[in-house]
Amino acid sequence: MRKIAVSTMITNLVSMVGVDSFLTAESTAAVRSFNRFGKLAWDRTAWPFNSVIEQIIPDLRVRSVQLGSGGSSYTSAPTVAFSGGGGNSAAATATINADGEVNGIAVTNNGTAFTGVPTVSFSGGGGSGATATASMLTYIDFGTTISEIFRVTTNDPYGTASTSELAFRNIQDASGSSDYGEAILPDQASNAPVWVHYRAGFPEYASDATDFPYVFAEYATTGAYGMWLEADGQTEKAQVIYQQSEAILQSELDKLERQEGQTQPITFITYGTTAATSA
Repeated sequence: MRKIAVSTMITNLVSMVGVDSFLTAESTAAVRSFNRFGKLAWDRTAWPFNSVIEQIIPDLRVRSVQLGSGGSSYTSAPTVAFSGGGGNSAAATATINADGEVNGIAVTNNGTAFTGVPTVSFSGGGGSGATATASMLTYIDFGTTISEIFRVTTNDPYGTASTSELAFRNIQDASGSSDYGEAILPDQASNAPVWVHYRAGFPEYASDATDFPYVFAEYATTGAYGMWLEADGQTEKAQVIYQQSEAILQSELDKLERQEGQTQPITFITYGTTAATSA
């Protein structure tokens, strides 16, 4: 990726504004504007420098517990325990009905790092005979690396002419390692590695940064000029500049999507299978 120094962008903005130099506060505002427009451009599409295709080992967790038999003679809810399966920290709470039977189990902690299905057992509560089975699902934790996921496949999309698509659903789960979020793979219960095409998070650039994406530089500088005009009360002029800024970014998008043909397949789920078609 070609890069440009933020200081050079400030110099270019000074020229647009038509002053000799910026005050410290004005330079700070300029950097804030560069980051604002930089992120808008960053999130606009899957640019080659911010999108990654790599193999990730997902996390197998307990998603729910299916009750087999409610047992009998329970006077209080029994304690639910998980054993085996290679994981840890899974927890659940049982409830009983007026007949002394276990009538439901709520998972309170999905656990993590399972390699198989754990055994569900009950203890206490004065009764006996309750049975249940854990249902597992596969999760991809975004950590602090993944911002958005575009595509998940079972095999390397670059290594074969035919890829097997996996459906995914973005979720916000407290059990993740960060507030970036997670994705869940419906109908998948395996910790086998998958290939994930994702966008990295926008890094935010400081005034001394030398690695601002060059492809965004003119767009962000022109957009920052529009913000300067708007702050100065020149709203009509600002709107014209914003339009010019958008035209600059559209030109870069045209190179990527139309000239280079870098389009993302659309994934459909039908009858329990997943298929990709051209966008």
